[in-house]
Amino acid sequence: MTTPEKSLITLEYDKVIARLAAQCQTARGRALALTLKPSTEYGEVLHRQRLTAQGRRLREMKPNVGLGAVRDIGTLVHQAGLGHSLEPAELLDVQATVAHAHTVRETIDRLRVYLPFLAEISDRIGDFREVKTEIGRCINQRAEVVDAASPVLAQLRRESRIAHDRLTARLNQLLSSSRTAIQEPIVTLRDGRYVIPVKAEQRAQLRGIVHDVSSSGATVFLEPLETVEMGNRWREMLAEEQREIARILRELSRRVGARDADVTEMIDALAEIDLSLAKARLGEDMSAKDLPHDGHEQPWLHKESDGLFLENARHPLLTGDVVPVTVWLGAERENRKSERPNTGGKTVALKTVGLLSLMAQAGLPVPAGANSRLPIFDAMYADIGDEQSIEQSLSTFSSHIGNIISILESASSDSLVLLDELGAGTDPVEGAALAKAILSHLLEVGALTVATTHHGELKAFAHTTPGIVNASVEFDVETLSPTYRLHIGLPGQSNALAIAQRLGMPEGILEDARSGIDPDRLAVEALISDLHREREAAQSASAEQRSAAREAERARARVTKELQSLEANRTRLIDKTQREMEAELTQMRSRLRDATRELQKAGRLNVVERAQAVEAAKEDVAEAETSVKEVAKRKQRRRRVPLPQIAAGDQIFLVDVPTPGEAISPLDEQGDLDVKLGSLRARINVRQIERVEKGEMGNGDGRAAVPPASRLPMPTIPPELDLRGLTVDEALLLIDQRLDDAARAGVRELRIIHGKGTGTLRRAVRNMLSKHALVLGHAGAPPRGGGDGVTVVELAG
Repeated sequence: MTTPEKSLITLEYDKVIARLAAQCQTARGRALALTLKPSTEYGEVLHRQRLTAQGRRLREMKPNVGLGAVRDIGTLVHQAGLGHSLEPAELLDVQATVAHAHTVRETIDRLRVYLPFLAEISDRIGDFREVKTEIGRCINQRAEVVDAASPVLAQLRRESRIAHDRLTARLNQLLSSSRTAIQEPIVTLRDGRYVIPVKAEQRAQLRGIVHDVSSSGATVFLEPLETVEMGNRWREMLAEEQREIARILRELSRRVGARDADVTEMIDALAEIDLSLAKARLGEDMSAKDLPHDGHEQPWLHKESDGLFLENARHPLLTGDVVPVTVWLGAERENRKSERPNTGGKTVALKTVGLLSLMAQAGLPVPAGANSRLPIFDAMYADIGDEQSIEQSLSTFSSHIGNIISILESASSDSLVLLDELGAGTDPVEGAALAKAILSHLLEVGALTVATTHHGELKAFAHTTPGIVNASVEFDVETLSPTYRLHIGLPGQSNALAIAQRLGMPEGILEDARSGIDPDRLAVEALISDLHREREAAQSASAEQRSAAREAERARARVTKELQSLEANRTRLIDKTQREMEAELTQMRSRLRDATRELQKAGRLNVVERAQAVEAAKEDVAEAETSVKEVAKRKQRRRRVPLPQIAAGDQIFLVDVPTPGEAISPLDEQGDLDVKLGSLRARINVRQIERVEKGEMGNGDGRAAVPPASRLPMPTIPPELDLRGLTVDEALLLIDQRLDDAARAGVRELRIIHGKGTGTLRRAVRNMLSKHALVLGHAGAPPRGGGDGVTVVELAG
């Protein structure tokens, strides 16, 4: 079962596809885009979305990647395979395309670990380096066959130049010797033959063959008889040169034609890569960047069609200040949903649901929030009322009913049905009754249904029928314009009288109108109005709560920053004090050495005084050493004993903060945790903690609960990796793991010790490093650092 073409057009899927095709850079890629249809197979949809995700990742990692240099050479190569000879310019197109294909393959191959699905496609691109090299050897970028194309061509061109030079030299001699008969002293060409302009009345002075006459008859263009044979020789050389060029082009064409099947496979692979990149570019244009795409799984896709949730969804064809809508349908909250807004914006919301579902199943990016969830439908059916449609095309009641009958015959429990202005265009009573019956049938079938209507009777029907829920699009009576905000769970208000009053309708007429409305209907409308006001009040209160939460978060950030500043100032002050006291200690030691030397030189009469001076100096030095040790001890005070594992509820004593705090989270990978200080929360680093007292949330034996391994600080990565004694396979596996660990740990340089030996391991290591996505560059170590036995690797930041 597939979505009917009429529904695709109604939901404007064709316009999105046209935008996709415009993003493609190859003719074959555009053809793929224009034939792209939504799939109903979960596996196929998942594969398409993975390719789109990897196209986006490729653009992020290699922003300049593209296929603009690729030409549609499939027909040319096929003709060459049938024996046709290609022109030099056509062969240059073949060369440029295969060269670019090789570049694309090499780029994706280097990023294979990140782009496995694109790599599978690029693997189908064959090796055309021989063809590329041969074409480049024979034809220059001006599409000229060069002398080096063959020895014969080079010899013919040398002989041709010699024959040409001899011919022109003899003609110039004749010009000099026959000046009286010459009209102008020039040599020119007529019908490929060199001639000189001779006066008509003097032609008897110079024997030759007339090839042309001027329009006035005064000048004849004459080829002298003595240069005829020289001219013939030169023309023969030119003809032989052209025959050799034709032979060279035939040989090149034969080489190209022999790879016809490989070229076709290459063009198809490039087209698929082009389509993936085009989808990524389309997603960027639509700002479709919220849904998670990790290149392997698409968690927002699910197989079953029992529920749909679109968060902040935007219609991709609308421009300007687009108001996003949030829509949920299905089993997670209600079995089925029927939208019943009665003013502007409902049709766009309806189309948004259908179009984004089609785009998801076609593998296109979806402009919706990160929490969105989309099922896989077996088909999508749409009957859109066109009074407010984007295309403004009218439709009759009978055509609507015909479409709905077709939908009812085809829809299943895995289908999505979109009905706009259900029951409109006929008697209101009969239209409402028909709408109820249609919705009841779709509810029984199990099709996920979205319907819009103006019939007030359907509000009560939706309210009392399990599996159907009301919704409305907000309308601002003050500005007489829709806000386009969708409210699910509330029926729409009837604003006809309010709008008429706002526009100045006489009050008497309005009173007469109100008196003609059923009092129960007025009571229901009043109740709906009260519900809307209560919802607005609740939303306002929620906004205030969010504002208070943001303010609390800002206060938390300020406290965290102040704690970090306090720690930094404390460290700087201790360092400064330690430096000053160490300098003073150095001076005291110098004085002690001076006093000791004086004591050794003094006579007996001065011994007592000198000894006392030395003892005093020793006491000063000892006191200074004690002070320096105390400063160093204070600097490392918080590391006197290892801290225990910290769990939520533990008391945390911070350095230079007298009041203890309470841990409300365990340590993360960076050694940070959240701490409650009185009424405030702050995020601190473990270095700021002086000691920890276990709270009630520790283990029963008094020890802290050990956090999971994923939350422990990342281990230190050694800066060297010794591969000596390993096989090549073992070494390469170890290198890949170490590069990944080093990159995640922020290591920027790594030394790999492989030894010199036979050089086999060194070559394998450096060949792997040259292709690895995490490596910026590598080189052998300096002679004193190990030379060719060590490779120094620079890692990407």
